[in-house]
Amino acid sequence: MIATTTMQNGHVQLSSTDANVPLLAIEAANEIDELIEGRETTLDSVDRLAEVLKQSFRLNQPNERHSFIDSGSVAVFSQAMDELPARQEVSTVKELVQRALKIVNTLETYKTGSPDKSLREMRDFCIALASAATTYQQSIFEMRPSNPLRS
Repeated sequence: MIATTTMQNGHVQLSSTDANVPLLAIEAANEIDELIEGRETTLDSVDRLAEVLKQSFRLNQPNERHSFIDSGSVAVFSQAMDELPARQEVSTVKELVQRALKIVNTLETYKTGSPDKSLREMRDFCIALASAATTYQQSIFEMRPSNPLRS
């Protein structure tokens, strides 16, 4: 098992720079692809990715205000949504949270697979999320000041 459970503020979030969210998303895409191909898979990464989405959008806490969602998580999720072929415009945080909730519900319901359209859409979302998280982590890394003691 690859260490993808590093915590940021007690939770792994899409914007975590110390957690390997891109690898987790790719592993989830691979597991979904196994389902599409009719092969057995554990769906461990799919389950972990659903948990990261829940934590990133505070879906575990229904009474909490969504206005405190980490801006980095919003940026990563929004970029992933923009990369999907069936793009749907999102103009409010509430709509973004609703899309995240729908994706979490879809990810959590796949225990047996059939090669339907929604499985392929979830695989494509996971790939787009991996790309968006990688881009975000790289941009954060590039913004950090260089260490003057290193040559």
